[in-house]
Amino acid sequence: MNNKKSSTSDDTASAGSSNAYPIRAVERVCDILDLLQRSHEGVSLPETATVTSLPKSSAFRYLSALEARGYVERDTQSALYRIGLAFQPHNTRQLEAFLARAGGPLQRLRDDTGETTNLGTLQGSMIVHNLVFESSQMMRLAARVGDRAPIHSTALGKAIAVELPPDRVLAILDTVGMAPFTDATITTPEAYQSALETVRDQGFAIDDCENQADGRCVAVALRGMPFPCGISVSAPARRLTIDMVPSVVKRIRSVGKHLVSDFLNEG
Repeated sequence: MNNKKSSTSDDTASAGSSNAYPIRAVERVCDILDLLQRSHEGVSLPETATVTSLPKSSAFRYLSALEARGYVERDTQSALYRIGLAFQPHNTRQLEAFLARAGGPLQRLRDDTGETTNLGTLQGSMIVHNLVFESSQMMRLAARVGDRAPIHSTALGKAIAVELPPDRVLAILDTVGMAPFTDATITTPEAYQSALETVRDQGFAIDDCENQADGRCVAVALRGMPFPCGISVSAPARRLTIDMVPSVVKRIRSVGKHLVSDFLNEG
């Protein structure tokens, strides 16, 4: 009798442990992915271990397993981890086809304005720079292809956010946060919603030294596309002055209109 009770108790404890372990493992995976999703530049192994309260060896095993499945990617030069290609939109082929068509027009826009041009898409909760054509100027403002940026401090983020349902925008802000990158960064949802109303009224977005000090960027969303995206021109603020914005916007709109039309007609 006593042996039977003991066996039942052990089985229950074993089953409880068995059920609890996968839950803990899933939570740890989610913690790691949440950390990488919020990251602007990428996250190191020690930082991952610290934030998730995991031993460094365990954090490395989790990251390696996620990297093998494409959910995480590691920059071989910086050794920083980022969200991987597995989190790209399901319409990746459409995106790749669009990027192949957009390269030439974005390069010509760069040559026309003399400043860096960018094409970005919303992937998850972050803006990803899919195409970047740098200015030939010695002093220039340029992200790298693959760089991720938040929606609250970037022109591309604002331009794309206007096209999203308001509840999705608020969910993104809640997930990523609204870090103050400069004194001009918008840091509250209320102020951001007000800024989006301005973007909606004028039809373009400006990052006025909000993501980087002395950096100004002008962006327009590409409407009608199967994925949220936009194009922008960025430069040092002293060179891309406010009075130049209408002219730059006109050029961006022209390029964007032709890109969308050509892609949808041929797609």
